[in-house]
Amino acid sequence: MSGLLLKAGTLIVGDGTTVKDASILIQAGTISEVGQDISTPPDTEILDYSDRVLMPGIIDPHVHVCYDGSPNPEEVALMSDELLAIRGARLVEILLDYGITTVGDAAGRNNVPFAVKEAIEKGIVNGPRYLPCGKMITISSGRGSLGGSNEANGPDDVRRAVREEIGRGARYIKLAATGAISSPHTESFNSQFDIDELEAATKEAHKVELKSHAHAYGDVGIRNTILAGVDVLVHGHPLSEENIELMKKHKTKYMPTIVTYYESQLHHDDGDLPEYMVRKEREIFPRIEEGVRKAVKAGIELVVGTDSGMPYTYYGRSTAEEMELMVRLGGASEMTAIMAGTKNAAWSLSMEDKIGTVEAGKSADILVLAPGKNPLDDITILQEKENIKKVFLRGKSVIER
Repeated sequence: MSGLLLKAGTLIVGDGTTVKDASILIQAGTISEVGQDISTPPDTEILDYSDRVLMPGIIDPHVHVCYDGSPNPEEVALMSDELLAIRGARLVEILLDYGITTVGDAAGRNNVPFAVKEAIEKGIVNGPRYLPCGKMITISSGRGSLGGSNEANGPDDVRRAVREEIGRGARYIKLAATGAISSPHTESFNSQFDIDELEAATKEAHKVELKSHAHAYGDVGIRNTILAGVDVLVHGHPLSEENIELMKKHKTKYMPTIVTYYESQLHHDDGDLPEYMVRKEREIFPRIEEGVRKAVKAGIELVVGTDSGMPYTYYGRSTAEEMELMVRLGGASEMTAIMAGTKNAAWSLSMEDKIGTVEAGKSADILVLAPGKNPLDDITILQEKENIKKVFLRGKSVIER
């Protein structure tokens, strides 16, 4: 069987290790061997990047394809599903251009995310591996799910909602444990689902080997999320020491989505954001850094997630900026930030056996960086797409500069 051999000066594996002078053998889109001394089968194409750093494709499990980063998210209500799907197909092309080879859509309207997924899979657009959660599951009159929610009340009804989203093709389950900044009729810190409801949803997801993610703010909502056994705490601000200890006990992973607040707060005085969003963000943003730093210091495992599509959180660059903010504001190492956007992000999508690290048996989703560029020395280099010279997805070159 003919294949492809990539030679790397340095390979960032994605699991916290690196390999110098590495070779990566790819056959039928899958990595078959990684090492320093690999025998090359006949008819193997060899690409020599001995002066480059190679790393896994980046994974962002939290984008909203129904949104494009415009200041007022309510404008989407005026757009048809058809228009949202067409625009969404263009937005996912931007993600791939920045080396993001897998994304999770963290709630969208009706069947729009599934239409975008189909467009990618049929080759109509050049997009990343795309894994929608379907609709966000909320309480009645809850925070909503960005133009469409699956409302449920009580554990049995929550199980029904989870089963419906699984039946629609959800690849993970998104829960609204509290109100939201982007919701005009809820307050961020007000808890919504009770522990037994969140637990019922998570157990239902686990039956089919899917992960649960819960949007949560405030001590009560965050605590409920952790105690219910939810896999990924999303947002999670402000994060108290007591809840950090609970996260350690329950092995909850943390997706702080720092970039969406950081970028939005730069525009609070522009007059374009809804007043209710400015008010809530001003309450939350000053408290983010302390909580993230404490979580990092405590060894809580981070997961990259951006909320791309939310106001001023633009597709592509925001994912790498989230990794930078984990380092600059959160005190994480560059390697920790890279793992958050590769290995840990893959786990959050139940894809850890298929993607997230450059290892035998996994999909050949690999980035070739520009000569002299190493994110372990400067994590910000990933924010410039010109530093990502080649993107392999499933062993095929899909971006080349």
